[in-house]
Amino acid sequence: MTKKLYNLMDWAEIEAVTYAEEDHPKAVLGAHPVRGGQTLVTAYKPGATEVSVKVKGSRSAVKMELADEDGYFAALVKNKEPFEYELEVKDKDGKTVTECDPYSFPDSITKRDIQKFNSGIHYKVYELLGSHVMKLNGVPGVRFAVWAPNAMRVSVVGDFNDWDGRCHQMERVFDSGIFELFIPGVSEGDNYKYEIKLHNGQTLMKRDPYSLMREEKEDGASTVYDFNQLPGADGAWLEERGEKQSPDAPITIYEHKTTDFSKKDAKEIIKYANDYGYSHVLVSADFDPLYIASGDPNDISSFTDMLHKAGLSVLVRWCPATFPISEGGLSSYDGTCLYEDGDGNRSYVPGSDRKYFNLGSAGVKDYLLANAIYLLDVFHFDGLVVSDVARMLYLDYGKQDTGWTPNMYGGNENLDAIDFFRLLSTTLHKYSPDIILISDDDTAYSGITLPVDEEGLGFDYKINHGWSRDVLGYLKQEPLGRSNHYNEICFPMIYQYNEKFILPLYDIADIWKDMPGDRDEKFGNLKALLSYFMVHPGKKLLSVSPTDGKGKDIQAVQTLIKDVFDFYNKNETLYAKEMEQAGFEWINNISARENILVFARRGVKKDELFVVVANFANVPHKGYKIGVPRAGKYTEIFCSDSEKYDGFGFVNKNPMQTEASECDGRDDSIRIRVAPLSVSVFKYAPSKGGTK
Repeated sequence: MTKKLYNLMDWAEIEAVTYAEEDHPKAVLGAHPVRGGQTLVTAYKPGATEVSVKVKGSRSAVKMELADEDGYFAALVKNKEPFEYELEVKDKDGKTVTECDPYSFPDSITKRDIQKFNSGIHYKVYELLGSHVMKLNGVPGVRFAVWAPNAMRVSVVGDFNDWDGRCHQMERVFDSGIFELFIPGVSEGDNYKYEIKLHNGQTLMKRDPYSLMREEKEDGASTVYDFNQLPGADGAWLEERGEKQSPDAPITIYEHKTTDFSKKDAKEIIKYANDYGYSHVLVSADFDPLYIASGDPNDISSFTDMLHKAGLSVLVRWCPATFPISEGGLSSYDGTCLYEDGDGNRSYVPGSDRKYFNLGSAGVKDYLLANAIYLLDVFHFDGLVVSDVARMLYLDYGKQDTGWTPNMYGGNENLDAIDFFRLLSTTLHKYSPDIILISDDDTAYSGITLPVDEEGLGFDYKINHGWSRDVLGYLKQEPLGRSNHYNEICFPMIYQYNEKFILPLYDIADIWKDMPGDRDEKFGNLKALLSYFMVHPGKKLLSVSPTDGKGKDIQAVQTLIKDVFDFYNKNETLYAKEMEQAGFEWINNISARENILVFARRGVKKDELFVVVANFANVPHKGYKIGVPRAGKYTEIFCSDSEKYDGFGFVNKNPMQTEASECDGRDDSIRIRVAPLSVSVFKYAPSKGGTK
């Protein structure tokens, strides 16, 4: 090596590179101007026997000198920097490859990006971090970026460098916690991980938290995927989505478990959902908190587009509460508690191999908020159903016997989670006002669906597990014994308007089995339940199709579900004001001995009025007197005991004119037939000559 070249060497930094402990490799690798109008070009190529610099436009290459036997090469080039060049690298087998130098490209992450990330407001940080197929200076390759603030050094390792952490050491950007490197020649489909070296000398092999795909094997590597190839959300669909998802629209949700997002799966869902009259499909997929889903991203995007074209909104379950503990995952990502809380009492999940996210960290909030937007933006989902909300809201959830750390005021509420949910709802609705955000929790926390400016969490809806628990608990009783549990069927209306609720029914086959009595009673109970589900205030969610049972029963239940949803979808009286207390009125909720409920449902217009009679006893009634809100004519337009649903046909065939006879505290009344284990709906019409 010439003396001049020797004197230009920063041997301490060279040693850091060769020992793979450098977090600013661009300070010593690549092209750097020196005195005399020349440029020092250096490269670290372990295993190479010869390296040359080929400047674009020059006829010959400049052979580089071996400055360090570990593979550190250097050369002086007459051209002033900047200039374009390539490296010609010969290996020990005599094979020569020509490549662009990764360290010749400028950083593409800005100080503004870093400031937004550190403040927890980089809501599309998935466009910044992760692996991104792109061109820099006209050269195709992949830019890698990862957050690992406590690492000594981070390298990209993969198929393209024989998984050697010395080859592609990443640049720490502006002394932040983000590392970046653009690697020319890497392309979509290449597998990779990040090799993270800790200050104690230990190295970790971690997947990319922002990767779109990974190998389908345990602890498999991340895979480069170009999500820019995915189609954007359909403009025509977006124009009508807001109307389909407004609080005064009929929302009926079909929950479907899927794993492959195939066209076949989409076609089956579309046929079933359209046959039954669903407005939404909730996809319960195995979405990994590491940004990736079980399936090809293009398949997922095509899946949602197919459902949209069939007129169906698509929701997805999303769990920002915990992540799995795995060697290559988020736990101890850079050797510290980066994604989890440093307090073990707060990070551990009892009875599980998972950890809670640290929602007090700006970087973690960026990660989760951007993940939510990513699902909506990249895959075109129309809303999120957030699972495990209760786990997140309470620090002592499931930990009463194992120890937990209270908040700063000594309470059990997770103040960071409360702030996170408020930020989530505000951000998502600002980003896209017509998406819907649903809380799936079984907690008494007040204000889940209240607006953030009213100290609520800002969710659009909450799944009302209390409703299904109370109603099913009542219906599981023998009909003769239900009188003692009458308060259970009435109780949900006490808190109905505390939140904006979605009513869930899960596992129809299991509900059938749990019903008391013989086949006819079980069937009557199930029909009464499905019908009560329809007329009770609240949007609807049904998780599975009723496929268990035998021929005639299946057909009758399927017909009933179709008619129930069709009836709900076509009658604005049932859905337009179901989120408002003015849309419901008790008429009789004190007939515990008869196990009968009577109530009114009101629509937007004055004459939009239904009277509902639910009989949960297996005793029929003739001439049963009920009070009604207004004088006029009442016509039975639905009865679950109809012969169409394999019932006895104990129905009211003719319209009934009210009598000026007091009942249920009302001036006017009618006398009706009430079938056993049934729900009937009567539609009001004013009498000729006016109403009172």
